[in-house]
Amino acid sequence: ELAKETIRKRFVVGLTDEMEESISRFNTVMGISEEKRCKECMNTYFGENEKKENSNPHPTVEQDDPGWQLLAEQNSYDLQLYEFILELFAEQKDLIGLYVSLMSTK
Repeated sequence: ELAKETIRKRFVVGLTDEMEESISRFNTVMGISEEKRCKECMNTYFGENEKKENSNPHPTVEQDDPGWQLLAEQNSYDLQLYEFILELFAEQKDLIGLYVSLMSTK
């Protein structure tokens, strides 16, 4: 629970499955412009196609696979933290939207 509270209070979280949105949020909070040059940089590192992806391919493992089950048992706290971060990512959307609104009124 301490890890969850620390992440909630101190971090803007991002997801590799939502790379473009995550980078946009980081840029917003850090005050980095998303002008053309920044977009070109993002395209260089994350790709220009519609879906930005992690540059390292990973094999897909299904939840009913014995390997998945073993990893889930050995990393149960990590999985709980990941589930929390998924929820926090959704919650932070509104918070960052409010931040953008407040900054635009200055």
